[in-house]
Amino acid sequence: MLWTRSSPAWVAALVALFALLRALRRLVEPEDRPVALVVAVVVVAAATLIPPARGPGRVSVEQAGWRTVLQVFLAAAVTALAALAGLDVVVAGALGIAAAAAVPLAWPAPRQQPEP
Repeated sequence: MLWTRSSPAWVAALVALFALLRALRRLVEPEDRPVALVVAVVVVAAATLIPPARGPGRVSVEQAGWRTVLQVFLAAAVTALAALAGLDVVVAGALGIAAAAAVPLAWPAPRQQPEP
């Protein structure tokens, strides 16, 4: 996991977790808050575990970090918006994870350069 060496990715994961916890706290009923806490942690953790690129090409540590930043923020934003739209917290979390999984598909790995 290249992103673990990237400080922007660590900061993004912490900020996204805090923002998602705050958003879900305001959007869900008090009896659903323990579930919202678990969903927020799972969404952020799953978004960081999804590989930032697909295919045989290699990405640099900096690219992997910034792609992870995008994945984490996108997952948190989609989860919060889905909860705001009235969906169940677990369904909103699944949509957030799906959005994070779409980042490597939309932003593929760079092509390998031929060896000189």
